[in-house]
Amino acid sequence: MSERDFILELMQSTGNDDMHYFYRGEFTQSLSHQILSLAEKNIDRDHISSKIKKRVFHIMVESIQNISRHQDEPYKPEETAIFAIQKQSEHYYITTGNIIENAKTESLCGKLDKINNLDQEELDAFYREVLSNGQLSSKGGAGLGLIEMARKSGNKLSYALNQISDLMSYFFLHTSIDTFTLSTAPEPPDESVYSLNYMTQLHKYIIKNNILLIYSTVFNQESLLSLIQIMKSQGGAISYRKKLISLMVEMLQNIIHHGDVDLGGIKGSKGIFYIADNNSCNELTTINYIPNESIQKLKDRIDYVNVLTDEQREEYYNERLFDFRMITTKEAGLGLIEMRIKSRNPLEYSFESVDSNYSLFKFTIRINNN
Repeated sequence: MSERDFILELMQSTGNDDMHYFYRGEFTQSLSHQILSLAEKNIDRDHISSKIKKRVFHIMVESIQNISRHQDEPYKPEETAIFAIQKQSEHYYITTGNIIENAKTESLCGKLDKINNLDQEELDAFYREVLSNGQLSSKGGAGLGLIEMARKSGNKLSYALNQISDLMSYFFLHTSIDTFTLSTAPEPPDESVYSLNYMTQLHKYIIKNNILLIYSTVFNQESLLSLIQIMKSQGGAISYRKKLISLMVEMLQNIIHHGDVDLGGIKGSKGIFYIADNNSCNELTTINYIPNESIQKLKDRIDYVNVLTDEQREEYYNERLFDFRMITTKEAGLGLIEMRIKSRNPLEYSFESVDSNYSLFKFTIRINNN
């Protein structure tokens, strides 16, 4: 039985105005700012009222701050904090994950259960009570943030705990907000990519495959710029980050320019981008739709670029670079050559048939860390 492809499921669920963004790692102030900026661009595009926009931002800020309070513990890969923001039509779904001491889970779950059993008026009263009597600690307030998230979203706070050792568990928190009416949203079914159950399963898949970041949307230049800003906030050597961003830009430009299809009512360059860390190298992968009639030409180009020696690639690149007739007809294939030269590794790809007109094109570049 083949492994369930959670990445592909995310992409297939993405509509014209939908988005899936998932990040695992250290949460710096700069990164947090860029995540909020990414959400802001989506909210502005939908012309959401300033009142609801403030509520969405309040929930995201509180979610990220909750992660920041708990990321100073020593961790293994499976203990790394996560943040996910998803948009489907008028709903935003926010999921966070971080480790917690088992000794603290009973108290936390008790607070969440109490919050979820209160109506809006009771929540307001409980908030005032905790604000007056709650004791602050080095890890944050006495549940004030959780109460505020429930008040601002108008929805329950779903949660899950996965024990990872005798001392620690992994805690997931999931909430949603209706960006038009603020009405109570129905709980997504477990099989939905917007459900807490799906996110906990996706987390296992991400850990197993060492994935650090996932971004699925209908790509355009604006979404590309948002992702570039997030990548700039990452750690590591500047020269390495520049190479990483340069290759990412080239890969996403390929989706924008060549992945524009009209499939199932979705028009535009729908795709997914993700990064995996496999010790000695980072893997950058894109998946997008491609017309079946374009497959053979693309396959031939990649194969040809891969078999050339370093010297032949440089010569081929220069020939194409100065062949202005080929450039103006978009036949140069310069992007593939540049990616092969910069990565210093073979370009990996596969095609999966969707129907008689389109296939899915999976493209991976490996970048050595040394």
